[in-house]
Amino acid sequence: MSWLFQGTYRGQDLPLHLAAIRRLEPRREEVYEHEYLYTCLSVLDAKAQVLLGYDALLMAAASIVLSVVPDGMSIGKSLIVAALATSGVSSVLCLPVVWVQWTDTDEFERAEDSFQRLLVTRNRRTISYRVAWVIAHLAAVLLIVGTPLQ
Repeated sequence: MSWLFQGTYRGQDLPLHLAAIRRLEPRREEVYEHEYLYTCLSVLDAKAQVLLGYDALLMAAASIVLSVVPDGMSIGKSLIVAALATSGVSSVLCLPVVWVQWTDTDEFERAEDSFQRLLVTRNRRTISYRVAWVIAHLAAVLLIVGTPLQ
């Protein structure tokens, strides 16, 4: 499970990671931290949008296959229904990743707290995206295996 938490920082690691970011561009300090963390959130946002599109394609494909299969239950149909459900779960996990978050004026006054909050947000969204990615791939496998079993 180390892949899930790779690059995320908790507890005592939060201030250490922020200090490492600060060392990348020492002349700009808080401005650079803020830009860096928002860039990370933007990357996650873009990736989640693509994954939402992928999930939509999986759901559409599963729906089409389900509309043409004969009535009654089969192993293949069960797998396709599972693919539809898991791609829906993946989509739901992407929604918090694309949530809009702005730094408030008061937070600029308390820069260190704001940066730690942004880092925690990045961590949470990274984990949510990674879980959604794995579930989307599971949905694709279920659809691929279930379709010929009809």
